[in-house]
Amino acid sequence: MPSLESLGSNLKPAFSGRVPTFLSDSAALVDVLREHGLTACSYSEITTTDPDLLRDVVAIPIDFTTTPPGPVIEQHFGNSAMLVVPVASFCGTEHGARYMLTLLADIDLPRCVDGVQYWLGQLETAPRLRLVGGGTDVEVVLGDEVNLMSPKGNIAIQRGEWVSIAQYLEVGLVSAPETQRPHHDMNGTFVAEGFVVAHHRLYADRIGQTAARAWNYLTDLRARNGGAPIVVEIRDSRPVSLTCGPESVLDEVLTFVDPNKREFITEFGFAAIQWPVDVDWSINSQFNEAVGGLHIGLGNGVTGAHIDLVAPKAILA
Repeated sequence: MPSLESLGSNLKPAFSGRVPTFLSDSAALVDVLREHGLTACSYSEITTTDPDLLRDVVAIPIDFTTTPPGPVIEQHFGNSAMLVVPVASFCGTEHGARYMLTLLADIDLPRCVDGVQYWLGQLETAPRLRLVGGGTDVEVVLGDEVNLMSPKGNIAIQRGEWVSIAQYLEVGLVSAPETQRPHHDMNGTFVAEGFVVAHHRLYADRIGQTAARAWNYLTDLRARNGGAPIVVEIRDSRPVSLTCGPESVLDEVLTFVDPNKREFITEFGFAAIQWPVDVDWSINSQFNEAVGGLHIGLGNGVTGAHIDLVAPKAILA
């Protein structure tokens, strides 16, 4: 496992060669980052921090209730280059933040961008994609329109640009906001080794609890079935069954996701690269979503949980 000491220098390519300042609502995390020689501050220290240090920042929100609202962030960072590591949307713990940041200390951003460009090229030129591996065998037929989650096709974050770390890690296709049905057809068997659960900041006080229940339900489901994978049968982009061991639990799982997003798979995403690490599936981390292979999503995390199921061994056939 890489060390946090290398985190700042390893993220320099995203900031045109400049070492960023790390920003969080967690005083404990700020202390840890400083102990490792990184420039870090809490949101409460913004007004007393040298403005030049706030022009290139890595924002790590841990808890939405202690993270300033959007207008305050815009006021102080509207002209900054910002990389967001949204721990609050996933596990919301310092432990989860350290897990994510330690892995990012070894990230190869140029390789990630190359991976993003590769998948964008596939989506542009291949009308049909088949992915297999680890029990997964799915085929996707692309439509005339492709709705992407803004992947980062170049390395540098410009001043005034805010980028989520996910934009470097994956290329995700999602259903259009105004409809459930995606612009593609997916069919086949999807075998997930792990999962992550996310929620949006909007309605976080309520939906965060739903996401936590979804995480606990899936964790207990796999535990009582000896760690068996979660298997989803997909027909016409619809999940028609979801099993773990002998249990069939599609209806139960869908109760956690957005009521208006239950009929179809709302996302499928390709990891930009295969990470040569042992994944800790016990941590609800955005990194785990894009550790390799393919992931599919249920819900969109606004009025219910967004559940990503991950098949890291699935590759393009």
